[in-house]
Amino acid sequence: MSPERTRSARAFERMANAPLDLAALPDQLLDALARVVPFDSFCWGAIDPRSLLPTRGIGTTIPFASSLLWEVQELIARQLEPGDLRSMARSGRSVALLSEIVGGRKEQSPIYLRVLRPNGLEHQLRCVLALDGLHWGQLHIERRPDRPDFSPSDLALVEALAPHLANAFRRWVIAEPGDSSTASAPAVPGVIVLDEDNEVDSISPEAEYWLGEWGLSDLRRPPVAISAVVAAARARADGHGDVIPSTRLRLKTGTWLHVRATHLARPDRKPRTAVVLERAARDQVAPMVARANQLTARETQIAMLVLRGSTGEMAAELFISAYTVQDRLKSIFERVGVRSRRELASGVFEPHYEAA
Repeated sequence: MSPERTRSARAFERMANAPLDLAALPDQLLDALARVVPFDSFCWGAIDPRSLLPTRGIGTTIPFASSLLWEVQELIARQLEPGDLRSMARSGRSVALLSEIVGGRKEQSPIYLRVLRPNGLEHQLRCVLALDGLHWGQLHIERRPDRPDFSPSDLALVEALAPHLANAFRRWVIAEPGDSSTASAPAVPGVIVLDEDNEVDSISPEAEYWLGEWGLSDLRRPPVAISAVVAAARARADGHGDVIPSTRLRLKTGTWLHVRATHLARPDRKPRTAVVLERAARDQVAPMVARANQLTARETQIAMLVLRGSTGEMAAELFISAYTVQDRLKSIFERVGVRSRRELASGVFEPHYEAA
């Protein structure tokens, strides 16, 4: 890496870890990236590390028609797009060129045919944003046909910067909300039933409440979290996967929302897809908060037990000594900047529990 790019990488690392406005952090980092690896367009998205489905948001400079938003997620869910996030995650690759993925035959990529080429884009670099064994986001950057494809040095630099981007997305996913809600959340889940054309067949009052909290007036232009779980549910009905697709996200009001979908079929009617929206449970929120606060998988397990047991109970459940538990707790406290179990609960987890 050239001295100039090395300096840029260090500046990038400082920015990714600085106490900046997290709401603007992804775009700030992309501006910094464009100065060292020029590109004409981009698309980024945060990922739920448990399901690898989109979560809180997405940012792109590529215009998407509403129908195309649904279609792209269907392609990905049915594994029709080579080199998608899941295949890159399985292979352990963090960066790849579209031209390499398809062996120079870009017509093999439905996204190239349906999205890139119609928008005057020819070259694409894909980056999986993983850190500590978890995936927190993905980034695609593109260039027009009059520019060369991304070079090996471009790939090397993006690969070096990817952990810092992942760290920024990890912080961004649990960023403090800018608004607050005084409304009382529904006691039962909200349900939206979509037809084959993604039109709303029926919707419950509880679902309307959650869409309002989300800042949505309708689903004509769906958030990617909904289009992704719907596509995955339909693909599951056709044999692609056996787990009910779901994702977790934090709304602007601070509330954690759990979004999932399942396919509905009746002999006398056309198939439907049900989207379920409900306040996320504590045990759904806590592991994500712990990992986003840079706790390891083992530390996360211990932190979960801290909230409900004594040292002796934790030691018995983990098959380790009480002294080892205390050592692990000390490491957890230092990592998240607290001094006691009470501070760990009240300062790190409870703000999310209250919102959850």
